[in-house]
Amino acid sequence: MRKAIYRDMEACVNCKACMIACKVKHMSYHAGPPMPAEAKGRNLVNVYPTGPEIRGGRVYQSFVSIACMHCDPAPCIKACPTSAIYKDLETGITLVDQGKCIGCKACLWVCPYGAPVFDEHGKLTLCDLCIDRLRQGKKTACEATCQAGAIFVGTPEQIGERQARKAVRRIEQSSVI
Repeated sequence: MRKAIYRDMEACVNCKACMIACKVKHMSYHAGPPMPAEAKGRNLVNVYPTGPEIRGGRVYQSFVSIACMHCDPAPCIKACPTSAIYKDLETGITLVDQGKCIGCKACLWVCPYGAPVFDEHGKLTLCDLCIDRLRQGKKTACEATCQAGAIFVGTPEQIGERQARKAVRRIEQSSVI
C-alpha cells in the first residue's frame, strides 16, 4: 500500500523532536550541547520558521519542514546515473542503495525540495519513512515523537481526507461564512 507523509505546519511548534527522533533512529546523532534544539549530526528532516503573518487580526507563526517527499514520479530516480535511487514497489517509498551511489549529487540538482543529504562518505541519504517500522505496523520515528500531531504517515487517500477536514475547520473558523 502506497505511503506518503503529511506535515501540518500550522500545528508544528518547532520543538525539533522529529529531527532528533530521526537522528536517533538512523544513528546519525552525535551527543553534544546544546540539546535538543541544535542536536548535531545529519539532518534528514529540517524545520524552518516562516512568518509571522497577521490573518484576521491574529498573529500566526508557522514552520516549513523539508525532507524527502517521496515524489511520484521522483525526478531524482531519473537523474541518478547509477540507478542507486529506486522506489519500494509495495509502499512507493523512495530508497537509496548506497553501494551504488557515487556521490555525484545529480539528485540534489533536480529535487524540487532540496531534500538529498550526503553522509560523511559523500553518499546520498534520504528519509526512508522508517520503512522497517512501517512494515512492523509501527509509526515512523518522527510521527511517533511529534507531540503536536503535526506529522501523519498514511495512504494518499488518508492524507487527502485529513486535509479536507482541516480545510472545513479553517473555513468554519474564518469570517468567510
